[in-house]
Amino acid sequence: MQARQSDRVPSRATGSCKTARGLQWDIKIDDLSLGGCRVDDPRHGLELGSFIKVLIAETGPHDAEVVWRQGDRVGMEFLKPLPERVFKLLSSEQWSAARDEFKRAASTLPMRRVI
Repeated sequence: MQARQSDRVPSRATGSCKTARGLQWDIKIDDLSLGGCRVDDPRHGLELGSFIKVLIAETGPHDAEVVWRQGDRVGMEFLKPLPERVFKLLSSEQWSAARDEFKRAASTLPMRRVI
């Protein structure tokens, strides 16, 4: 088993996930780290190895891969780690501040010029 790259924190955040097939439903994030999260999936809509888009407390979408499943519990790895400031705000349940920081961070990403 691979060592975890960042610490998990318990979470009460809600959000949604969307599969490549376009199916979307609400989720509750059980724990969160810079690199991923764990959710319950009692309907078994998240297949191991599938790529999904995750919204967490109105931040995102975060591209993720389903990397493990144990019964109804599913672990997702973000393809790009959460911005550290967004993670800290989500960890402290400052949902609206996390949303605003995510938008700010997304708007300051360098733009590639296509010619």
